Amino acid sequence: FSTIRVIANAEYLDYYYLLNGAILMNPSTVSENIQSVFLGQIRNRLPESASFADELAELLNVSRDSAYRRIRGETVLSLDEVKKLYDQYGVSLDAIISPSSNMVLFQHQTTVDANYSLEEWLNSLIQNLELAKSSKELELIFAAKDIPIFHYFQIPELTAFKLFVWSKSVIKNHKFANMLYKPGAISKEMIAKATKIWELYGSVPSIEIWSDEALNGTIKQIEFYHECGFFSQPNQARQLCDLLLEFNSQIRKAAENGKKSEGGTFTLYQNEILILDNTIFAKIHNEHIVYINYNTLDLLTTQHGPFCEKTESYMNNLIKNSALISATAEKERNRFFNKMEERIEACKEKL
Repeated sequence: FSTIRVIANAEYLDYYYLLNGAILMNPSTVSENIQSVFLGQIRNRLPESASFADELAELLNVSRDSAYRRIRGETVLSLDEVKKLYDQYGVSLDAIISPSSNMVLFQHQTTVDANYSLEEWLNSLIQNLELAKSSKELELIFAAKDIPIFHYFQIPELTAFKLFVWSKSVIKNHKFANMLYKPGAISKEMIAKATKIWELYGSVPSIEIWSDEALNGTIKQIEFYHECGFFSQPNQARQLCDLLLEFNSQIRKAAENGKKSEGGTFTLYQNEILILDNTIFAKIHNEHIVYINYNTLDLLTTQHGPFCEKTESYMNNLIKNSALISATAEKERNRFFNKMEERIEACKEKL
């Protein structure tokens, strides 16, 4: 992962002087205030069944006893060790050093990176969702400009189309450069990973805020591929529209029941006023995390306290200005999904 600094701040350097200087002179004072908090945040990111000492020992290449001494604050973490822990777990030091600082540290994952392929992107979704599912107290709030991709993974044919579009038109994978779309272009292994992602996401509770424009991106992708002649068969675009109609019906049913097909509660809001982005606010293992999706697949992640608090406040305000359309408000819910159905039918007629 590469690191993006939103605002440079000399306070970040203070940590290094503090860790290598003052902490050695008075470990009992500084260690509790920085090292114990830092390690505590990392522990909260692990499944409850995991042994923190074993994880620490393996990552830092030290004995189990040495790991325990670091956890107790008897041994000071070196700068190299802090870097390894940050790279592995992405816990922000900024929030510990200066909670009121305007500097925010993000983990940055991008499919432009040669070491972060589309398959790695799917793997990272699985890892994050497994972490979320292991939490006894979980809250996910998704402000969605587009329908959250997890939902598409319910239908293998739609999964194949979305992965193909990303590979050919977003990531520009050279293997897909001269290839026309056909479901078999995406490996069964990739489809299986996407299915697992849906099974995980479908089993956890989520609060989602959509606009009635949420399906437009996929509709435009179908139209674009049809106009450019990127389909291997002339009827494939209309077939995808039929699948979108099925998809729309599945989500309508989930909203009506207030529950996803895999059992996770589904709280859906409609917002007609504000322009949404693709942002997730999560509470996992008592930790606050913000995920910001951009450039279609790229992701920024932070646990910076003040930033997460402001995002939570924004999300709650967004909910107050939105209409609940799941498990209640049948008229508004039908109006919402009927609009999306009409857009799909209009696209199908044009093809």
